[in-house]
Order: sequence, then C-alpha cells, then structure tokens
Amino acid sequence: MNVFPPMENERLFVPFLDEVDGTLCLPASATAADIHSQVRAHRLRFPLLLDEAKPLREQIAAATHAPASCRFGPYCDNILGMNWRLPSGRIARIGERVVKTTTGYDWLRFLLHSGSRFGEPVDYVLRLRPDCGFTAIAVFDGSPNALQACVSKLLHSGWMHWWDAVDFITEGGISSVRVTIHCVPEEAPIFAQQLDHVATATSTQLTLQNHAPTAPDGLPDLVLKTTPDRVMSLAIELAPEVVRSIGLYYNGVLHLHLSPGEDRAERIHALAQKVAPELHALGGDWHSHWLPSIPPNLTESAWIQTLEEAIHSTIAFASLQLPAARVP
Repeated sequence: MNVFPPMENERLFVPFLDEVDGTLCLPASATAADIHSQVRAHRLRFPLLLDEAKPLREQIAAATHAPASCRFGPYCDNILGMNWRLPSGRIARIGERVVKTTTGYDWLRFLLHSGSRFGEPVDYVLRLRPDCGFTAIAVFDGSPNALQACVSKLLHSGWMHWWDAVDFITEGGISSVRVTIHCVPEEAPIFAQQLDHVATATSTQLTLQNHAPTAPDGLPDLVLKTTPDRVMSLAIELAPEVVRSIGLYYNGVLHLHLSPGEDRAERIHALAQKVAPELHALGGDWHSHWLPSIPPNLTESAWIQTLEEAIHSTIAFASLQLPAARVP
C-alpha cells in the first residue's frame, strides 16, 4: 500500500485516461454516462455496471459482482487503485495504475468491502475492456430442468470464457437464462450458431436480440453469496418473496430486488436471516446496502483497532519522509 500525506497532492491519483493500457481514473461519484463519455471514442468500455444513474461508489457498495463478472471478475479485480479518505480526513493512495505491482495483503479488496468503517473512496482507477462494436442478448426459456441443462452446457465448454454474462432471471413467476455476448460484428454469426446448438441440445427456446443496448438491472436490495450449484434452486425458492432476482451463475451470486416500501429494511433483514444458516454453512454470506453493518465482536474489534493504529502510524511516518520517498 502506498500512503501519502494529503498536502503532497502530486502523490495522489489525478484524473487520467490511458487508452493504450485501458485504464481510467475518475471520481467515485461518476456515473455510467461519465465513464462512457470519456472512453467511447477510444473503443473502450467498463462492463461492470449495475445502474445507469447511480454513482459508481454506490454500485460498488451495493454488490461485489455485476453480471459481467462472469467474464471479467468482481469489482475488486477491476479497480486497480484508489484515492481513499480515511476517517481522520487524510487521503491515502491505494494501489497503482497497473493490474499488479506488489505481493502481499490486498488493501484494495479489504477497503472496497469494508463499508464506511475505514473511510470512503474519493477516486477510482478502473480497468477498461475493449469495445468490439457488437452486443447481443440471448434469452433461453424452458422448464427448470431444461434451463439447468442449458447453463451447464454454456459453462462447461471452451465457450464459457466468451460469454460476458450468464444469468438466471426470475420475475413474475417466469424463469429464464440470459446470456450477454460482446464481440466484433463479423463473429456474431458464429456466436449465434453456438447458442442455437445449446438451445437444441437442451430443449430450450432461444430468443436472440442483436445490437441490444445493455440495460443494467439496477442496485440489488439484497445480495446472497452461495455456490454456483445453488443459485437456481435458491432463486426459485425465494421467488415468491421478491419482485425479481438475477442469479450470476458462474460467480454463485444472487441479486434480489424487493418491492419498495417503508418496511423494506425489515423484509430484507427477515429474508437474510432465513437463508443465512445455509449460506454460512457453504462458506457464503449476505449483504444489503439498506442495512447498517453488523457491529464487530470482541475479537474483531481488537483486530480492527490494531489495523487502525497501523494505518495511522504509517501515514504519520509518511508525512516525515522526503518528497521523493514512498512508503511500501
């Protein structure tokens, strides 16, 4: 971790776009439109978006994964660096402009998933992806067994690395599998042919929409981290209690959307407690941006206090160094 005193602003990340390396630094308050406006002309994109209007910091606080995490990994693998404001007001530079610069403890991952306990993000350095110029949405309909076979076919072949997203959608009592494809236009017929083979082999009905605009699903009210083999059954089990669910199959993540209302926080908490024992038994967890963080227990509190003291000691040490020095 590189930590610098706030008065040495040249040490912090400043807004930039590197179209060669495919990286972008912009405020944590940026929206999808802000990102698109900077990268579109360079045929780049940031595919991990959950909402068109919400600030990026809120999207990352709401979930660890987006549908495109199927191909590109969770948020923590696509944020290379941050300017992070600690509770004391000091701003720390975390990470670098490249994918990996050092070995050791992953401060980025830790802080991204720590809520507001250790401060808040000021700026992000994002890892961008090529914009190939063509996007299609494929929807498979069929029985639960057919859809399960469809997902298995999609994810257990050499094609699995080419799908931007493979999602199990439940809404209004209807289930389907949604696949997002992004490729160069000349290769689109090859992808369509493979999808048609999958539909035929699994007795599902395929609907393919070419040149489809990617419409994010919005911020989930509750996120469940389970295992990939439990995504579908858990989504079907909880379908009567939610408006919509999006199962990110490859990542074993379920995004649940509830109807708005004054008692939404209570409903989310009751739903989370209902599934928590199973999730914890599988090594999973749950998260909702509507609920306050669970207070740490005595053991965790001691660890947190030690960490806070170490952070502040590191910053104090950094402020005494010569301008050219860095603190690893």
